[in-house]
Amino acid sequence: MGNPKDVLVLTTSSIEGIKIKKPLKPVTAHVVAGTNFFSDFMGGLTDVFGGRSNAYQKQLSSIYNEAIEKIKLATHEIGGNCIIGLSIDLDEISGKGKSMFMITAIGTAVIIEKENATNTLSDRDDKVEIVSIEKINILRKKQELIKEAQSGILTTDEDFWNFVIENQIEEVFPNILKRYSDIITTPQNYGEAYNSFNKRFINYVGVLKEDQKISLLYANIKRTENTSVAEYLSKVIKDLNLFNYDEIIKLLNDDNFNVQKIALKMATYDKPFYDQTDKKNLDTILEYIKSNFFERGTKTMKKQMLSSKEKEVWNCECSKINEIGEYCSSCHKDIKGFKPNELKPSEAEKQIEQKIDLIKEYLAI
Repeated sequence: MGNPKDVLVLTTSSIEGIKIKKPLKPVTAHVVAGTNFFSDFMGGLTDVFGGRSNAYQKQLSSIYNEAIEKIKLATHEIGGNCIIGLSIDLDEISGKGKSMFMITAIGTAVIIEKENATNTLSDRDDKVEIVSIEKINILRKKQELIKEAQSGILTTDEDFWNFVIENQIEEVFPNILKRYSDIITTPQNYGEAYNSFNKRFINYVGVLKEDQKISLLYANIKRTENTSVAEYLSKVIKDLNLFNYDEIIKLLNDDNFNVQKIALKMATYDKPFYDQTDKKNLDTILEYIKSNFFERGTKTMKKQMLSSKEKEVWNCECSKINEIGEYCSSCHKDIKGFKPNELKPSEAEKQIEQKIDLIKEYLAI
């Protein structure tokens, strides 16, 4: 079935020329952002005129767009290609001196005759023949920022973060990772500086389009040579609910064993909801894990001291000989290449098997 981006979104319950073949069910999407997401609203009021803030409006637009992307994805997951009667609500949730903003998108998922819809809507489309000076200035600043990033002179101050978040500048993603690699690698040495970066980075990635988020995060896990950065990106994927079967399989197939280990952990992450297709996909991942995480060390026989008898031992990749069932005394890895604090394939298998059983029980598969 198509792509979530192709799901048609209508605020009305019907539109002339489009036939609804089958109504499915109501769908919802929620996007929650802490008040730090709107920090520029109170901290930078220079753009306020007549009680309105351009920066604030852009932040609202970004999470509005994210809610739309999420509800389109939810509709696509259940086989729909259109949402009718879309409504958007913005609420502020307060408690214990803290507050958050939540945008809720609500609509009804339906299946429509797509060809007729495409023809009908194309007849209604008007070409945009003007552009505002604001958009020109944004594009100019974006080009300057990308040039600075490519030259290695990127200044990541408050204005930088506000601009890249407000305008969804995906092009500087790898430059941000490079700029903050030390903080990501040793967060314990940076304290509040790490917390500040993490909040900003989550906000930055969070406002990007769904396909941009997935493409950037998964590709950079594969691309980066810094395992700590790759681990951090996997946590961002978990925090933003960006579990993707196809991308995880690609990482499990990577030539880099460190990438495979990160993908193994990501394979146990949860999705917001599951259906019968998820059960099949989890089966595929489970079978892959069972058949592809083999012993990297080699078993051999060794004579015992003061005896002619031999016993089985294993030879680690680092060339150290170890007792069967024990971690290597030199590199501290087991025979499959995993350290004590790392998720083992057998543990991942148990978690995934349990999830499959729960899905089967709930959906009565």
